[in-house]
Amino acid sequence: MTFAGLFLAAAYTFTATATGVEKGTPIEFIFAGANSDRDYESMFLLDGSVDDFCNGLEKAGLPRGRPVDTSSCRLWPVGCHLTISPAIGQFVAGKMPEGLPPAIPIYTGGTRDAKGACEATAEMPASVWANYTIAQSPIVYNGIFDQGAVYGAFTAARKLKKGERVSFTISWDASTMPHSIVLTAKPGNSPEIIKRLKVESEKGELDALIAFDGALTVHEATALSSVLSSIDSARVKINGSSNIFYRAFTPLIKWLERKDRLQQPFELTLGSNGTPDKLVFIEEDWTVEGNDPKLTPKEIPFEDAIKHERVDTCFIFASSTDTVARVTSAMSRLKDANVINYYVFTGQ
Repeated sequence: MTFAGLFLAAAYTFTATATGVEKGTPIEFIFAGANSDRDYESMFLLDGSVDDFCNGLEKAGLPRGRPVDTSSCRLWPVGCHLTISPAIGQFVAGKMPEGLPPAIPIYTGGTRDAKGACEATAEMPASVWANYTIAQSPIVYNGIFDQGAVYGAFTAARKLKKGERVSFTISWDASTMPHSIVLTAKPGNSPEIIKRLKVESEKGELDALIAFDGALTVHEATALSSVLSSIDSARVKINGSSNIFYRAFTPLIKWLERKDRLQQPFELTLGSNGTPDKLVFIEEDWTVEGNDPKLTPKEIPFEDAIKHERVDTCFIFASSTDTVARVTSAMSRLKDANVINYYVFTGQ
């Protein structure tokens, strides 16, 4: 089906078809692709493909942002602020749950395949505008919203006749696109990093990648990361990693208690004074009586980490005087394993 769209200055008009869900139905997707298998939790389906929709928006002048990508530690979606008319509140009722900030929709463009086409065109749920943070969706809210936390917060405000077509116009201000910077934390320059973030954020939303120089000590990296965690927000998005993500240096102390963990990570202790690095796998035996497994720490060779495919996290125990280069070198020894999350503890 040919996608219906009208090009305007900083605006784009399109039509969508009502799914006919009942009033009060939980809405996960305000818009989904025409082929979506989630029509039962969508308010509208596009009259054409997701790819045609995005191409139409971008030809009308809407700059493409960037979706989330957990593998590269991009946890914040980035894009221009959008305004839509008629207001979505006429069709979908609700707001973000208590404890979550209100948010406006932004255009990330969604994840793309090797040819640059929207993955949501063919992959389910074929999201176009989701109420939670999902990489494939070209439109999401400006923040980090977990699906479970948001589910049920938005419902159909009224029942529309299934098949009813509604015309919408999306408009935007390109100046709301966050500007990107890359800053490298080096020994002694943490105050300059924080000052630069403050100055840049006063110009508008910021998409900042913080790299850590290898000469930086774990103590310095931890101190800087603590400050970064306090300013990391929809306004100042600390996004991406060049060698190690800043959140690796802000683990929760309670995670040190093995019995209280939801799942067991690898434990990597950095050697010193000639002692080698040590890697420990925590074996869980669920055949014992009670609700908790028996935990047995076992030192294993680094090359055996690949055998434990379900372990995707590693705790690194380092000295505060160890360098970031020392930590990332140890991390590289697990490059063939399934580890995607690293956390660095000191004082052990």
